[in-house]
Amino acid sequence: MHNADLYEQNNGVQKRDALACLEKYAPDMKWKKKGNRIIDIGCGDGTVTNMLKKYLPNDYKLLGVDISESMVNFAYDHHCNENTSFAVLDIEDDLPDSLKGKFNHVFSFYTLHWIQNQKKAFENIFNLLEQDGQCFMTFLASNPIYDAFRALSRRSKWSNLLLQEDVKKFVCPYHDLEEPDKEVTKMMKNIGFNKIDVVCKELIFTFDNLDDLRNHLRTINPFKIPKHMYDDFLDDLIEILQDIGANQIDKSNKCVRIDYKLLIVYGHKPDIEMS
Repeated sequence: MHNADLYEQNNGVQKRDALACLEKYAPDMKWKKKGNRIIDIGCGDGTVTNMLKKYLPNDYKLLGVDISESMVNFAYDHHCNENTSFAVLDIEDDLPDSLKGKFNHVFSFYTLHWIQNQKKAFENIFNLLEQDGQCFMTFLASNPIYDAFRALSRRSKWSNLLLQEDVKKFVCPYHDLEEPDKEVTKMMKNIGFNKIDVVCKELIFTFDNLDDLRNHLRTINPFKIPKHMYDDFLDDLIEILQDIGANQIDKSNKCVRIDYKLLIVYGHKPDIEMS
């Protein structure tokens, strides 16, 4: 999961959805004439952070942060420049004082679904923003891979490697909710955001073949699987996806379709003087 080289080669879903959302929503963002300060939470290998630059104004400083030091090092080596830097940060932990209220825009793509303490993460996002700041995030609401993890953990072959407490930790907290958008909206209101807009979209991603799906699963797998068992692990995971009807194979061209739900979230931190 923290292999930056592997992630860079197999993050097509993340890149496609980030690009689509930026194309649609970025033009509505409000920017300063100069001195824009932006943070990208969960920058990973830095690919999407680099894509974000296209939608930023001329005068900006961009900080990409991630919990993984190896990802941050990769991003630094490949995407750092005079306007862009990278650092290690756990958005579920207490914020350093040096970052509080320092950003007028917070972005995050395909990260927040890994976090169980959603309230803490969103409070931190609120506290990263200066007054009148904006945030824009996309993250999974549900994905059949979570059901596959659960099912695999109940098989005796894998129960010692996919512990129930770990499975619970890695399943998106909104996966079993019928209306995750309402849950996120309520939480953001309680924290203090306004002008909140949360949309839950049903999406489809088509992998060209089973090998591409295997590489994607290898990239996002959070469990520590012994190397000699990894192929069996992926085989069983794909078998379960097929059994639950989530992994639909078009036999004519061998492409593989995955259906999932994505949360697209916008929020604004009020300007106290204007409220």
